[in-house]
Amino acid sequence: MLDALPEMVNRYRVTDLSITFCNQAWAAQYGVTPAEAIGLRLDQFLTQDELTGLRIQLASLGPHRPVIADTVPRSSHSATGQWVAWVDRYLIGPTGAEVLSVGRDVTERHTAELALAASEARFRAFAERASDIVWNVVVDPVPRFDYVSPSAEVILGYPPAFFIENFQRFVDLVDDTGRNAIERTLKGERTLDQFDFHIRHANGSVVICETRTAPVPSGLQGVSRDVTELRRLQETLAAHALRDPLTGLANRRLLDELLDTELARSRRTGTPLAVAYVDVDGLKQVNDAHGHDAGDVVLRETARRLLKAVRGADVVARIGGDEFVVVYEPDDPASDHLVDRIEDLLAEPIDIGAADSIRCPASVGTADTRTVGTNPERLLAAADDAMYQVKRARRTRP
Repeated sequence: MLDALPEMVNRYRVTDLSITFCNQAWAAQYGVTPAEAIGLRLDQFLTQDELTGLRIQLASLGPHRPVIADTVPRSSHSATGQWVAWVDRYLIGPTGAEVLSVGRDVTERHTAELALAASEARFRAFAERASDIVWNVVVDPVPRFDYVSPSAEVILGYPPAFFIENFQRFVDLVDDTGRNAIERTLKGERTLDQFDFHIRHANGSVVICETRTAPVPSGLQGVSRDVTELRRLQETLAAHALRDPLTGLANRRLLDELLDTELARSRRTGTPLAVAYVDVDGLKQVNDAHGHDAGDVVLRETARRLLKAVRGADVVARIGGDEFVVVYEPDDPASDHLVDRIEDLLAEPIDIGAADSIRCPASVGTADTRTVGTNPERLLAAADDAMYQVKRARRTRP
């Protein structure tokens, strides 16, 4: 789900800047995969400009101020002329303080902000083509919009004339916090350098518009962008981590959400779905004999090999210390002999040091909707039971 987003998402520990999660969009700008980036230090990837922004953010982030937006767009690694704005959220992760960063392409907005300082003709020429809402408010003798770009109708469901005819119509559509901000701004008590307006759409839904403004002699010019889905994503990620910090795989919560989605599709289309429950044998012995760092190496390598065994569309999750789950379509030709591939890959030696290697084969049990049904708890329980049968059979084997 996160890899499909255009926004760049990463998460890192405050103490050593080690990356604990990143999505495909974040990794791609640096020419690596998420699996390659996880565990490395964030400052290994950043330019001097980005490091400056990082230091500024970390100096202010904390429990007392958990969310900060970088006010300076940063140039992108992936494309010349592209600009990215970052929003950071302070979190307490399993190993201490962490920061969740979400970056998005703000090239249009950044260009718009530059255009606001240019001539009125250039401003309007750009605004007519912008996907964000570009607007101008004249303060005296009473507040009124003298320009609203056509994108207002796309984002809010109202034509520009609806707002230009009556400024109060816009005020009536925002929530109490937004109305208070507008009143204080018009009185000169605050500035709206950056503000999220919650605006009621013509269809009754709520649109969150991140708004940046610039003062002009007659009033204010501004750019408002629809960030509704981005804010929801940030809230979701803050409420619960969706990825296992050690392996980068989906955790149990994300597995439950993805499995529900896949099962709903299975019911709708009639396509069978299967679950493989994978238990790494001997992990406790590795931890006891070689230390937990070696055990972490085994778990990360297990995750890498599982991803190698499955299709790109399959779900791979770590749900416990040494337990993994794979959700796949058993009738897909690419899934033929999947369990054999998993067992073969996980049976290969794993290097845990310069001269040390160990073997941690896996016990794998499967369950299929054609025999168990589409209840997610029963499907997982059946696969878990099948895995233990495999494990027991190995223990009793002469």
